[in-house]
Amino acid sequence: MIITTQRSPLALAIDTALTALGWIGFFYLFTKGVVAVMEGSYNAASTPFMDQLWPTAHTLAVYALVAAFNAMLVVLWGRYRKMFFRKLNQRDGSIKIDDEMVATHFHLSSNQLHEIQDSRVTVIYHSNEGEIAHLETDQLRMQPAGNNPVYDAAKAA
Repeated sequence: MIITTQRSPLALAIDTALTALGWIGFFYLFTKGVVAVMEGSYNAASTPFMDQLWPTAHTLAVYALVAAFNAMLVVLWGRYRKMFFRKLNQRDGSIKIDDEMVATHFHLSSNQLHEIQDSRVTVIYHSNEGEIAHLETDQLRMQPAGNNPVYDAAKAA
């Protein structure tokens, strides 16, 4: 499922500018490093090859240790949550939610709920009060039952 939201033109411009700046910086540093390696200006030619690789290997080893430590913390946190919060994760099975309860909660008819469930794409428009104002599916284009005077009369009875 893909959820898209509207962005202001200013936010879009800032996002685009920062992304472009990041890519320009990456390409600049990448080409500068490749050119330095090709020219051999990164170290003196008298330094043995293995001595040139030790600083990089040392840095990569430190990164690997930090990554392993972070992974260990995540695993320990997950096991702690599983052991001490087992009761919170258990769901109460006594509450049964059926289609009628869902339709009533969202002020929809059962037909509209089934149309929404059967459709591949559903666009829901909300009013300023947060209620469903309009539904559009690949098969259905109608107002929800909550906006219908017949529904209001049935709800009052």
